[in-house]
Amino acid sequence: MPKPNTQIAMQSLINQIKATIPLNLEEAQLCQGQCLGCSKKMLEMLDAEISYWQYSDTIPSLKDLKNLEKIGQRTYKILKRNQLLP
Repeated sequence: MPKPNTQIAMQSLINQIKATIPLNLEEAQLCQGQCLGCSKKMLEMLDAEISYWQYSDTIPSLKDLKNLEKIGQRTYKILKRNQLLP
């Protein structure tokens, strides 16, 4: 049985993150009201990581996949806690 292709898995993860997390929220939306964790910084970090993997020729490892998944989950939790997601 062939090994799973990590490049396809990475693209699938990126598509899932983009469908779940709005990466284009305005700063005014992010920085209003009570802030329980910095949504802006987490979105910037997630966006930078996604951009790197979309335009990189590097083949991602399973560790890279897990790292992006963790950043995505942390960002989602912070946005949810700050009531920026439905």
